[in-house]
Amino acid sequence: MFNWLKNKLGLNRRTLPRDADRDISFFQEKAAEEKLSGNLEANLNKIQEAGGFSYDISIRRFMAGSLPGALVYLEGLTDRRSTEEIIRTLVLESEKTKTVLKRGRGLESAREKLLTADELSPVENIADLFAGIARGGAALFLDGSPGALICDTREPKTRPVSEPENETTLRGPRDGFIENLRTNTSLLRLRLPIPQLWIETMTIGRLSRTEVALVYLKGLARETLVREVHFRLQQIEIDAILGTGYLEDFIEDNPFTLFPLTYRTERPDKVTAALLEGRVAILAGETPFALIVPTELPMLMQAPDDYYEPLPTAIFIRLLRYTALVTSLLLPGFYVAVVTFHPELLPTSLFLRIISTREGVPFPVVAEMLILELILEILREAGLRLPPAIGPAISIVGALILGDAAIRAGLVSPGVVIIVALTAIAGFSTPNYALSASFRLLRFAFTILGAAFGLFGLQFALLLTIIHLCSLRSFGIPYLSPLAPLILPDLKDSFITVWWWGMRSRPKLLGGREPLRQPPGQKPQPGPGPEKPRKKRR
Repeated sequence: MFNWLKNKLGLNRRTLPRDADRDISFFQEKAAEEKLSGNLEANLNKIQEAGGFSYDISIRRFMAGSLPGALVYLEGLTDRRSTEEIIRTLVLESEKTKTVLKRGRGLESAREKLLTADELSPVENIADLFAGIARGGAALFLDGSPGALICDTREPKTRPVSEPENETTLRGPRDGFIENLRTNTSLLRLRLPIPQLWIETMTIGRLSRTEVALVYLKGLARETLVREVHFRLQQIEIDAILGTGYLEDFIEDNPFTLFPLTYRTERPDKVTAALLEGRVAILAGETPFALIVPTELPMLMQAPDDYYEPLPTAIFIRLLRYTALVTSLLLPGFYVAVVTFHPELLPTSLFLRIISTREGVPFPVVAEMLILELILEILREAGLRLPPAIGPAISIVGALILGDAAIRAGLVSPGVVIIVALTAIAGFSTPNYALSASFRLLRFAFTILGAAFGLFGLQFALLLTIIHLCSLRSFGIPYLSPLAPLILPDLKDSFITVWWWGMRSRPKLLGGREPLRQPPGQKPQPGPGPEKPRKKRR
């Protein structure tokens, strides 16, 4: 009876903290509205309460002349030497230089006369203060001065600049982007040391507050394109941006397509070349991948070595790459369609050989093809997730053992194994991973239609794919340009390439503000040679 009465009166309920039932939006608004006053102790209490008294919030107290002060930073994100230098400057240099830090103007005097940090940013609320110290800054407080001063004390803890593993080259540059936005923009500055390289930054993500950079060449990129990219980025409202893949989903023109509408790369030389064509690059903090927009399908088939190798070699490799792409898409469906519906297209001896190898196989040829394709995709995924030292070895051994065992057991025929292996090898030649993944998915649809309707099904699937590609746009630019619409001058760098002295113009749909790259008449030719001495007349 007594317990029942206590429950009714609420005496058995635990007393929760005042803000325990609040959501994160409340705390965000509270942090943005919580102003920093001129009372040092009150400010430090606000910071501790807002951060939940976290162990990594460090507070260093000191006396700057007659004013009490404090330096607030996060352990592990700041350089200890930089923080010690700030405190030493405020404590000792103020006495040496006879600088008087007056109450109420202490931060202003310290900023103008004492501190020598690269960046000094005033903040007025708790939200901006935590955003500053979370990027490696230290917040300086002086009693009597409202607000705080964020000093640049970052300790760079990023990996060194190295060649991207997924975009290797034989003769091109060996540097790649890393997980540091300032380092990535500096790599572009080294290649384009001109003031027209404009870099606009914005913060996206309510919780992550990720710094995103919009890079373009002023006067070369179309203003409508720059405004459109800027508008789409500003419309993003999400908790966190942990990579450019998050941005990609928000800014692409058609999210219901298999094909990539933005170009992802880790190579600064690719981004620089795209900027010189009038495109726009998007970089984000804490990710080594940059996005290039707009993007066309021929652009995804270009590799860095195409521009560093001799022209005949570059043309042959690029045409071979397109041939391999079409082969990887059509070969499985073509084999299934011919064996199932159109055996008359094969020589009689070859067809009889294929039929003899399929004796005892319990599955139709389409089931064999789909099963082996699925096994290949599983092996590919397993090879990516395993450690680099053993991943390729296990993938190769697994494919050999499974293929040989399946043939010996009579589950699949040797012809299907050969077709799947050729398809996989052809697919590896695609330089862009996102495009390769798109064609791998399409391959299953082409195989099923080939098994259902023969070559007519393949023709129908190919026609639908081409129609879909023609309907795609990347920031308003046709995805199949310069083939559809046909722009003859731009074909010089699509399916083939030409000498650099022959590519006089930029892409017509992008570089219209400055269409010419270089003046004419730069084809190599012999010089005038040494001037012959004139014969003296007698």
